[in-house]
Amino acid sequence: MPLEKLIDITSNPLAPELLYVSVSFPEPPEDRPYIYLNMVSTADGKIVIGEVGGSAKGVGGETDQLLFRRLQLTCDAAMIGGATLRSCQVIYPPEVRRFVVTRSGDLSLQNRFFTDAPDKAYILAPSDLPAKKLEDLKTVANVIQTGEGGVDLKSAMRILRQEHGIKFLLCEGGAKLNDELLLAGLVDELFLTIAPKLKGGSQNPTVVDGTGFPPNFALPLSILSLYRNEDELYFRYKLGDSPVDLG
Repeated sequence: MPLEKLIDITSNPLAPELLYVSVSFPEPPEDRPYIYLNMVSTADGKIVIGEVGGSAKGVGGETDQLLFRRLQLTCDAAMIGGATLRSCQVIYPPEVRRFVVTRSGDLSLQNRFFTDAPDKAYILAPSDLPAKKLEDLKTVANVIQTGEGGVDLKSAMRILRQEHGIKFLLCEGGAKLNDELLLAGLVDELFLTIAPKLKGGSQNPTVVDGTGFPPNFALPLSILSLYRNEDELYFRYKLGDSPVDLG
């Protein structure tokens, strides 16, 4: 893996070939896990180069895929949105607990997310999910319900931390779940691969979609590390505590 270190101001910088083999994080809050996003995008921010609603396949290169798998081994659990699960077969190492957030409960129950390790699979769903839908979901996973009309993410994260002992939570998208987590002030870091590609198309999802912050407000980022493999870049950012007014 011909990685080159460009910037690394973390407390324990590693030789490039050891990037993300182990990652140190601050202690999490008592009421939620320490949450870090991992995303890959084209240079213009697009996370899908195939059909809209598809997976991120083809966006990043081989090194991105290797680092993607390494980061999955740094967490106590991983989390994705329902749209991400519907887009492809979702595969995790068998020891990794995995959570999917769904508003509707419309999930493929044959997805490997569930079938590879049923005892490690969890569904986060609203409390007003229809009874038949809830019954079906309980056949493939543990179900945690909180919120009405949608998952109350703050409440859900408190349950994960205090009842399930999850200290470090990796979130792998999609774009709308990222937005909801950011608006709720629940994200601590962002791992972002920038692939040397341009996609374009206003219909194509970006790293963060959804509502976004109000006009003139944006969340500041502080770079922790930056590595390169040929023309592909691997950023690690610390997120600011709150959005700032740039107007």
